[in-house]
Amino acid sequence: MGNPHPEMVSTLSRVQGYGPYFAQAFGDARVTRERVARAIADYERTRMSGNSAFDRWQRGQGTVSDSVRRGFDLFTGKAGCAACHTPPLFTDGTFHNLGIGWNPDTRSFTDEGRYAVTKDSVFEGDPGSFKTPTLREVSRHAPYMHDGSIPTLRDVVEFYNRGGIANPDLDDRLRRRGRLGLTPGDANDLVSFLVSLEGTGWQDNGPSLFPQ
Repeated sequence: MGNPHPEMVSTLSRVQGYGPYFAQAFGDARVTRERVARAIADYERTRMSGNSAFDRWQRGQGTVSDSVRRGFDLFTGKAGCAACHTPPLFTDGTFHNLGIGWNPDTRSFTDEGRYAVTKDSVFEGDPGSFKTPTLREVSRHAPYMHDGSIPTLRDVVEFYNRGGIANPDLDDRLRRRGRLGLTPGDANDLVSFLVSLEGTGWQDNGPSLFPQ
C-alpha cells in the first residue's frame, strides 16, 4: 500500500467501517499486519481465470485468429516471453529485475522490490526484483509493471523489445537477449495473443462502495 507496516495499520485502524469485517473474520476488530496479510491472501485466492479463447484453442475446442497464432509463436519463440511467463499459469513464480524505477544518476531504485525484504544480492533478491505476474486477464488490468508506469500492453511489448532498462542487476535473460528486433506487426500479434488470455464464466467487478 506504499506505507511501512505501522503506518498501514494506523491508517486502516482509523477507518471505523473495517472494524465489523475484522471482528467477523478474526473474532475482534483489531487491525494487525498479520490479519491484513491474511485478508489480502484470501481475496487473492478468489481471483480465478480460465476457459479463455487460448485455452479452448489449445484443447482443440475452438479457433483463434492468425494474429493470435503468430503472437503465441513469438511468445514461445523469438520474443522469449515464455521463459518467465511459463504456460499454463504464465508465470515462473520467481523474481526478476527489468530495470523499472532505476535512476542512473543516483544508481538506485525507487522501489528495491524483493531486496528490501531479503537483502540478498546473490540469488533472486537483487535490488529492483519483482515477482513475475500471471498474464491471464492481463488485458483487463492496465496500467502495467509494479509501479503502473507503463500504460498499455503495446507499450509493455515495446519496453521488452528495447531490452528493459540497463542497470547493474538486470536479469540475465534480458541482458543476454538485448533488443528483441520485433517489428510493429510482431508487437500487434503479441498483444492479440495476450488479449486471447481473457477468461470467461466468472466475474471481476471492483467494489462500488468502500468502508468509511
